[in-house]
Amino acid sequence: MNSFLGASGQAEFYPSPDGDFSAMSRKIPGVSSAHFLKLVEERGTAGFWSCDLLTGQCSCSPGLLRVMGIDSPKHFSLVNLINQVHPEDRNLCEDIWPLIRSGVPVNRDFRIIRGDRTVRWVGLRSEVVLDADQRPARAVGLLNDISQLHENRQALDESLGRYRALVSTIAAMEWRATASGEPVFSHGWTALTGQPESEVVNGNWVNALHPDDRGSVIAAWRHAVATLAPYVTNHRIMKADGEYEWFHARAVPIIHKGSRPHEWLGMIIRHSDFIGTGKSENAGEATLTPMQIRAGRAMLQWTLEDLSRESGVSVSSIRRIEAEGERTTRPASLVAIRNAFEREGLIFSEDNAVSLRRRPVLQP
Repeated sequence: MNSFLGASGQAEFYPSPDGDFSAMSRKIPGVSSAHFLKLVEERGTAGFWSCDLLTGQCSCSPGLLRVMGIDSPKHFSLVNLINQVHPEDRNLCEDIWPLIRSGVPVNRDFRIIRGDRTVRWVGLRSEVVLDADQRPARAVGLLNDISQLHENRQALDESLGRYRALVSTIAAMEWRATASGEPVFSHGWTALTGQPESEVVNGNWVNALHPDDRGSVIAAWRHAVATLAPYVTNHRIMKADGEYEWFHARAVPIIHKGSRPHEWLGMIIRHSDFIGTGKSENAGEATLTPMQIRAGRAMLQWTLEDLSRESGVSVSSIRRIEAEGERTTRPASLVAIRNAFEREGLIFSEDNAVSLRRRPVLQP
């Protein structure tokens, strides 16, 4: 049963279409629909209205008057509401009354100018009740103040916009995964690899990777999911044009309270964009001797394959660098190798020495 403020200022009751609410109120001694209505409206952000579609006579609840910023319980009509709509939103409301009269439910969000000249966002929801002949007889509705919800939504949209603008400048694409580790790639993956989204599921996304990189990528991803550690790896992807290119991939888990993972957020960056052209304009900063590379691998107990995976430089190139030095090496490859070592704490000096920065031991 629904309650509305009639012309006399007293509550008028109209049964809901399914009758459940009125039946419930009749079964509870001393409780009427007004009690339920008060419970809904007591926060001052919601109000109800009702309109006879044959006579056009309308009534409303006190809560609706509060939402609209009207103090006196004067006669209410939908025209009163439409007249308070913000001028910039009038075009959203011109067809509300025709739709309601024709029996079409309405669901609209717009701004109103309240009686105190403040602007609020409201949501109008309506349903149409049919008479015995199945013709629209009465409309019932809800007016809800959604200003806070709209503000939160706008802040979220702005935050997402800033995030996407930042990601788009450095990443070839962004991706996410379920808490259990099943990647959910966006259409960007299809644009990059040519692999249809329908073929990505059940781990088939690895088919777009170079065969030599699939095992290490799968192992790194499984380890990250199992330990909730950040996922960082370098691998080759076959692009839509059939050519392989090195990419840097990373992802972090989004953790719920209670240390439960919710999902993973990740990005794929072209390796050339990731390593750039070096740390500075000083080319000597990227200089590594064959002895330093071999010493670095020994100190970290890395194989050629380990260094290739972490740096994005092929095994054959690393083997050639260790044998021939810089003479036949692209500067970007040396930068990538040095960056991979330095991420693990290695320090290189000009006298051909290599040292390992000791990391503090975390106390349990």
